[in-house]
Amino acid sequence: MTVALVNLSILALLGVTLRCKILFSIPFIDFKNTLHAHSHFAFGGWITLCLLTLMTYEILPESFSGRPVYKWLLTGILFNAAGMLFTFPVTGYAFLSILFSTLFIFVTYIFTWVFIKDLLKSNAGRPVILLSIVSLLALVLSSVGPFTLAYMLASHSVNTLLYRDAIYTYLHMQYNGFFTLAIFALFFNMAGNNVSATGKKNIRRFTVALSVCVIPTLFLSYLWHYENILIRITAIIGCICLAITLILFLIMMGSVKDFLKTLTPFAIKIGLLSMLAFALKTAIQAGIVFPAVGQAVFGDRPIIIGYLHLVMLGFVSLYLLAHLVQSGYFNNRLGMAKAGITVFTSGVILNEILLMTQGLSAMLMVSSTLYPVLLLGAAIWLFIGAMMIAVPSFKNFKKSI
Repeated sequence: MTVALVNLSILALLGVTLRCKILFSIPFIDFKNTLHAHSHFAFGGWITLCLLTLMTYEILPESFSGRPVYKWLLTGILFNAAGMLFTFPVTGYAFLSILFSTLFIFVTYIFTWVFIKDLLKSNAGRPVILLSIVSLLALVLSSVGPFTLAYMLASHSVNTLLYRDAIYTYLHMQYNGFFTLAIFALFFNMAGNNVSATGKKNIRRFTVALSVCVIPTLFLSYLWHYENILIRITAIIGCICLAITLILFLIMMGSVKDFLKTLTPFAIKIGLLSMLAFALKTAIQAGIVFPAVGQAVFGDRPIIIGYLHLVMLGFVSLYLLAHLVQSGYFNNRLGMAKAGITVFTSGVILNEILLMTQGLSAMLMVSSTLYPVLLLGAAIWLFIGAMMIAVPSFKNFKKSI
């Protein structure tokens, strides 16, 4: 976890770098290449590494998680994520960066196979098993996107529509598949048997709905250009699934309130903000079926970035930090960690408000030169918070050696 939290601060530093590049002339930094490094390292070095580590050591019994294969696989994920971090800023999409990206994908394939085999032999609850399996299958399926892009680049037959579809497929399977389902697998695994019979029933219903949603909602990502009746019907089915899932989510959260009361107050506050971000994300995703909303989401860059950060920072990252607080990871340095998480959380909220406001302003044909400056300030604030989280984590790591 220490390495993943240090990676979060590196990720925040890359965010500051990108915001500086927008405002200032920095000849030795290539914006596009740095953006690729930022996005690949966010997925690999922070979220994937953190989620798979928690899933391994919390969901699996020690007889399985203690096997050397998991250390090797997690090390492989970290190594290839670091490779992408160092190669993308220098070379962009070139041999080494593509090599590390490809190796990263193959390591996740092996991890998925090994983990699911062990998971099916464990005593984990059925919702946890279902969410874990579907999340990892979504992780595997997301690689269709990068491999499609690689084929187009290698064959010199880049199709603009297919190019964007490949990216949207990858992002959907990652954000709405792997990230989302893995988060709830960890949440329900932590809850365990500390919920009522009604709570367990509502968890099962929500789990099934969330898992079923993954495939039909993918077609919402194709509405931006395809005038195909089958795609629209499937997308509408996905939209209905999302509406049902959101209702079941609210019912589920209400039925596990007794379990929530057993958590530490700080973890509850950050965790509930994360769940609020999930609800907003789901509502926005369902709204894509309406042309006006779909055009805004797919056509307005600040709105797109705002949505992606809502999921990655507001939902996933805040949940992971709340989870680590609750699991006692920061106990030896809890004060500084809480301060850092508070700063980071306020930075997430500020960043979201600015991005959405900038997007809406652009839609209304009203722009301001203040937005890039304010967004740089939000990026610096996020970096400060991430560093404040990483320092106590690193001190705990040194103390344990």
